[in-house]
Amino acid sequence: MKATFRTPKTKKGRFGLLAILFIVLLGSWPVIPLLNNETILFGMPLLMVWSVFLIILTTTTLVVLNKIGVND
Repeated sequence: MKATFRTPKTKKGRFGLLAILFIVLLGSWPVIPLLNNETILFGMPLLMVWSVFLIILTTTTLVVLNKIGVND
């Protein structure tokens, strides 16, 4: 099977792709070293709080994108 990458053709599709890429960048190398310290917030290390925030942000973004019909 040939694997291909389909680019979005609509404004909604491009918005969805940019939203997901933004979230991926928030969880990657440039941000993580800034948060990897011994600060405690809500009883958890700051990096763990950031991870929980990313999970909530990703879930919320996917629900919103599903509601506006990006995959239609």
